[in-house]
Amino acid sequence: GGFQIFLKIEFSVPKLLYGNNFDEVSDRDFDNVCMKLKSLLFNMGVIIREVRYIKESLVSTLHYSKNIVLTDYSTPHLYLKEFQRADISKLYDTNQTDFRNDGHAVKFHSNDYEVILYDKLKDLSKARKSDKRAIEKDNFSQLNLFSFIKPVQPFEILRIEIRLGSRRKIKQIFDKEELGYTNLTFEEIFKKEYSRQILMNTLIQIDNSIPPILNSDSESLEKFVIKVRLNNPELNYSQLLKVVGAKALYMELGLRGFRDITEKNNGTAWYRLKKQLRELNFDNRDTELGKIIEEVKKFEIVRLEEYQDKM
Repeated sequence: GGFQIFLKIEFSVPKLLYGNNFDEVSDRDFDNVCMKLKSLLFNMGVIIREVRYIKESLVSTLHYSKNIVLTDYSTPHLYLKEFQRADISKLYDTNQTDFRNDGHAVKFHSNDYEVILYDKLKDLSKARKSDKRAIEKDNFSQLNLFSFIKPVQPFEILRIEIRLGSRRKIKQIFDKEELGYTNLTFEEIFKKEYSRQILMNTLIQIDNSIPPILNSDSESLEKFVIKVRLNNPELNYSQLLKVVGAKALYMELGLRGFRDITEKNNGTAWYRLKKQLRELNFDNRDTELGKIIEEVKKFEIVRLEEYQDKM
C-alpha cells in the first residue's frame, strides 16, 4: 500500500561541519555529521525519522583525502613534479593522465576511479576567478578563507584525493586492500584507518612504479655513471650505455614518455628493461614521494587553528 522514494545525497563532510575542507574530520565526528545532515535535510523538506537510516545508507561514491601541510620551505610543485614522472596506467585500470593549472595539479583517472594531487592554495586562487578552473568544486563557502592572510612563515598545502565513483569500484578497492568490511554503508566506510590505508598504499604503488635507479638524485649524467659503475662493476660497456640512456630519457620525458617510446619498438621490452633496472645496485636517496607517504602513514588530523601562528 505504498511506494519507495530513493534519495541520492551528495555532500562534503568537512564542508558540512566546518564550511571548508582544509580542516579534516575523524571517526569521532561521525555522529555529529549524521545529526547535522538529518537537520539540514529537514530544512530542505526531507524528513528522516531516525538517524540510523543515514548511518545505514549505502554509499555509491566515495572520496578519501588528505591535506599535507608543508612548513619546511618545500612547495607542492616539488612533489607534483615527481608524480608527473610516475606511470600508473596499469594500476587500478587508470587510462588517462591530466596535468592542470600550469602544473599545479596531477590527475590519473578512468571512468570510476581517480587519483588527484594538487596545490590546494593555488586551486583556491583559481576558484576565486572561476569555479570551473578549479579542481575542487563548490568552493563558495571557503573562497575567502585565506584572502586576507599573508603567511609570515612557510605554509603550503598539498592535497591528495582518491575518488571512487561506483559501488563496484569501492568494493573492488576494499577487496584489493583486504580491509575486512562487510557492507558499503555510510557508517562502515567512515573510518580513518580505511582512508589512511587506501591513500598510503596507492602512493606506495605510484612510488614503486619508478625503478629506484631512475628515481635517484637529479644529478649530472657523469656523476650518475660513476655511481652505477662503482655499485655494479660487472656491467659491460653496452649494458652501461643502456642504463645511462634510460636515465637520460627518464629525466627528459618522465616514465610514461620513456615507456611509450620503448613499447613502440617492442611491446615486452619495457618490462624486461624495468626488471633489469630494478636488479642493479644503487645508493638511492629517499624519494620526495617517500616523504609524502610518511605523512600519510602518520595521518595526523589537520586543523587550521593549529597553524594560526604561521599566518
